[in-house]
Amino acid sequence: MIPDRYTTRRIRARYIKALQAIPLPVRHTDPPDQVLPIDLAGLPILATETIDDRQVQYSLVLGQTRFRLTFKEIHPPPIGHIINLETPNPRLVIAEPFHTEWALANEPALTACAAGVWRANTKICDR
Repeated sequence: MIPDRYTTRRIRARYIKALQAIPLPVRHTDPPDQVLPIDLAGLPILATETIDDRQVQYSLVLGQTRFRLTFKEIHPPPIGHIINLETPNPRLVIAEPFHTEWALANEPALTACAAGVWRANTKICDR
């Protein structure tokens, strides 16, 4: 029989070992990971496209069918989200009022690029 004073340590050791085996999201890497870069919110960046002379990053919101859009070199960086990516008509949701005019003027390019990135990075199973 194991004495009670050791059970807590053993449970804690197993718990820590299990936590270390789980791949947790990383806020940033130094140097930046070229295979799967991470944005400031800790989301993986799937694409960076130049639209109207501005670089826009498409970050995947894990567990949801949407992209988070941010500017790479313009402050404030967030633009908004592209939602309904699984449908034929994705939609832009603007989160930063400062970029509203630019985002509305470039909405077709933003949504077309997001739909292309979504199709390129998802697999469809017909079973």
